[in-house]
Amino acid sequence: MTARNDITVDTTVAPRIITVADPSTVLTVQDLLDTLREWEQELNNLEQKKIVDAAGKDDLGGGLQVEVTITLLDAVLTFEARGGPGYTQCLIDGGNVVSLDGAGDAIESIVDTAFTQIIRTNVSSSLVI
Repeated sequence: MTARNDITVDTTVAPRIITVADPSTVLTVQDLLDTLREWEQELNNLEQKKIVDAAGKDDLGGGLQVEVTITLLDAVLTFEARGGPGYTQCLIDGGNVVSLDGAGDAIESIVDTAFTQIIRTNVSSSLVI
């Protein structure tokens, strides 16, 4: 379990904003999940609504597992704005991130900030019905 100390949650806005601080440019979905689970357990956050659900890591056989998918609950994710003038590429890797607003409706999970280009590598598994 890797909880990161460069991730903060702004609970004064809706949806809540989860920010990865500068200079970090890479975020794994598992690290985000671990960090948010720890955040939920902190004493000063116990009165906050749940912020994340997760699924995945199901065994597909042959040493393969389904990647993690996390659902941010009334929350979105961003990387801290950069000073420019060039853009900094930031990567979200190792699973999927989706967001729901306070009413449970799907919203964009990633918020752009100044001089960042956020790249996410979504994953999917094949399905035979």
